[in-house]
Amino acid sequence: MESEHPSSEVKAGPPSHNVGLIELFLLFSQLGLSSFGGAVSAWMHRDFVQRRQLINETEFLAAMALCRIMPGATVVNLAVVVGKRLRGAAGAATAMLGLLLGPCLVVVAFAVVYRRFAGVALLHTALEGLAAASVGLMLAMGASLANHVVGFRRGSGGGAARKAAALVVVGATFVLVGVLRLPMVPVVLCLTPLSVALAYVLPAPPRLPRASDAGG
Repeated sequence: MESEHPSSEVKAGPPSHNVGLIELFLLFSQLGLSSFGGAVSAWMHRDFVQRRQLINETEFLAAMALCRIMPGATVVNLAVVVGKRLRGAAGAATAMLGLLLGPCLVVVAFAVVYRRFAGVALLHTALEGLAAASVGLMLAMGASLANHVVGFRRGSGGGAARKAAALVVVGATFVLVGVLRLPMVPVVLCLTPLSVALAYVLPAPPRLPRASDAGG
């Protein structure tokens, strides 16, 4: 039974070596071409974290936080970070190219079509529906990431103070940026040291033993 422990630990890490550059390009091309109405980061979270499990929630959350405070478009920054995580510098360039090439061609074609049919009410209705769907997807991703950060997961116990502190930081960020419309960078720069300090000071919940450890 002891021989099973190394294999279980290997599976815990993201199998980045199994992702080829062509596959990475196609994955990001699919994301770029299918993410109508925005919310590309939400689609990226679903495909790379939830479906294929190429990176874990913690890595994606850290990348998302970093990319939001860096200059440039968040989704492009995130594609570069994810591509770099999976296949190094070549992966970063491949991910960015895959994300941008297809949509750029589509946007040029759509601009021509939109200029010709801008007065059609059905076109505006379709765009509003796509925008509503993207907002729902962003809310779903936010709930999933908040659930990971706060720790309200099945089987997680202890660390009530730490969970409460994380919930307060999440709520404060939402209110300050989403409701009061304060600049995001100063809010993040102020709340990040506080969040790090709370995570360092407050006790973490005990780690549950793995099934392989308990079963022997």
